[in-house]
Amino acid sequence: MLKFLFLFIFPLSIIQVEPQLFFRIKTDFMIKAKSSTGEQRLTVGKIFYDKNIKQIVYDVSFPEKEIWIQRDTILYKIINSKVIGKQRIPAGIEFSIYNLVLNGNLNDYGLKKTKFTIRKVEKNDSSVISTWEPPLEFKKYFGDILLSIVDQRLNGIVFKNNAGEIVSRQFFRNYKKVNGLSFPQEIYRENYVNGQKDIELTTFTNILVNDLSGENKYDFKIPAN
Repeated sequence: MLKFLFLFIFPLSIIQVEPQLFFRIKTDFMIKAKSSTGEQRLTVGKIFYDKNIKQIVYDVSFPEKEIWIQRDTILYKIINSKVIGKQRIPAGIEFSIYNLVLNGNLNDYGLKKTKFTIRKVEKNDSSVISTWEPPLEFKKYFGDILLSIVDQRLNGIVFKNNAGEIVSRQFFRNYKKVNGLSFPQEIYRENYVNGQKDIELTTFTNILVNDLSGENKYDFKIPAN
């Protein structure tokens, strides 16, 4: 389940605020996951992110007390001040939902700063759907990315593989304004592997922007072991 914890974006509110004024996000989170085999998991805790430190700290309280630290594309799992495992995950810090919201690179999922290009834009009732195409050198690894914007907010995102098959879909719900930022309090995700579907529902509560307490929570040091 850890590999699916890189979360994605949410857009700015209509209020125009300089993105450089935002540097931290703290939130409680809960993930309800169900695998294609029917296995169910619940994970509860807090998340701390400072864009200047460039690491995401997951302070997990359930099902057991542990810390997950994401640095770039590596996720470390820490229990009792010891690193008990690490794994590579698909997206780096710059594409995390927390980094994108703080930097204002939201509705385009940060794709404007990559080599992906818009191939098509369609209007469908109240939504605007844009299709982003990977550069030629990446087409053997990735397919198109589709973004759906409703009322200037990210409503959904679809990832395809190089064969044009959907590998992941996400839907962003129940937005809340926090200090001028618009934050989805629910993210529903479907992941497809070998024709099987895994489901995750992530909810956020007690969202804080620019929290100045608990400095060590944001700059958590990975034990040397």
